[in-house]
Amino acid sequence: MPTSTPMSGASLAEPRSVLVSGASFAGLATAFWLNRLGYRVTVVEVAPSLRRGGTPVDIQGETIAILTSMDLMEAVRERTLPPRSFAFKDAKNTTLGEMAHHPDDEAGPRYEIHRDDLLEVLSGAIGGDVELLFNCSIVAIEERPEGVSATFSDGSRHEFALIFGCDGNRSNTRRLVFGDGEQFTHFMGGYFYLKVVPDTGLLPPNSSEVFAVPGRMAMLNGYDDRTDIGFGFRTAGEIEYDHRNKDQQRRLIEEHFSGLEWKVPDMLAHIGDDNNFYFDRISQIRMPTWSQGRITLVGDAGYCVSPFAGLGGSMAIIGAGRLADALARHPDNYAAAFRAYEEGLRPFVEQVQERAAIDSVQMLFPGDEAEMAERDRKLAFGDIGV
Repeated sequence: MPTSTPMSGASLAEPRSVLVSGASFAGLATAFWLNRLGYRVTVVEVAPSLRRGGTPVDIQGETIAILTSMDLMEAVRERTLPPRSFAFKDAKNTTLGEMAHHPDDEAGPRYEIHRDDLLEVLSGAIGGDVELLFNCSIVAIEERPEGVSATFSDGSRHEFALIFGCDGNRSNTRRLVFGDGEQFTHFMGGYFYLKVVPDTGLLPPNSSEVFAVPGRMAMLNGYDDRTDIGFGFRTAGEIEYDHRNKDQQRRLIEEHFSGLEWKVPDMLAHIGDDNNFYFDRISQIRMPTWSQGRITLVGDAGYCVSPFAGLGGSMAIIGAGRLADALARHPDNYAAAFRAYEEGLRPFVEQVQERAAIDSVQMLFPGDEAEMAERDRKLAFGDIGV
């Protein structure tokens, strides 16, 4: 795994010196490709180490092709999880509809890998070839004709030819370059909680179960050694809460789900009082453009598709691969490369976002009785589009 090392600044940008903000899937994959293209790459990450935890990642289609071209697909296959079933349940735990996930289906091979394992694969691939600085973030960006200047949180200032924002749906890079990030946030009418705990025995390994009543959803993912506990609730509009206040977020879940049937009481008992969980509004990032001058965005920072699309990690890897291809085709013209990257990827992003905003959310947790009836009708006919 790469380690933090002191960075040597320069008064003027070296033509091949670039900065990546964020060390998750988008940042690590982008750093890999930039290094392969011959750039001198620095990655800054505000966290003290790689951000671990979260649900597994689906690897299929174009993502397989990109990981294969990175010589990483074999490492992914070695860590692939067993196929997992998916069932919709009612309050008495009766199965309303189900589907089996197979490695190969009509869409081609499909793999699932724990998020931490994929992080290890990607971080190992950049090794010591990329400068990786933890506990570090960008606080100011100034672009000039000959390059772009970044001031770091330690007060130091460095020059780069290009900057790549790969820092998630609350992107600091997006805020610094494009302005208030809220203008690009498309709220999807709800909030989602996820906690990974040791095996709870609430469901068999290699299976997922979902229970819903109008406006509320409880989900379990079972693996050999752990269980994902998920809750989601719908709202008419955004609610006031502090995204840093974990106690407040736990209370929101308890208030919304206390008194529900199925396995919900046992799930709530596993919430505990630690802060190792994810809670956020269900939203997408929709921007008129992902680039400005010498800065461009990759992954959730520019086009978050929401947790319910099931393609967040894959979209980051696809985005990095498409960007690398554009830079390779336009090696001496970053503006043309950024334009080709966006024109090629945007139609796919918008298609996935539209599907997630309508089909996935309504299927997983219907907002009212009408949506619930439509979901049940689809289940009866085996039309499970998640």
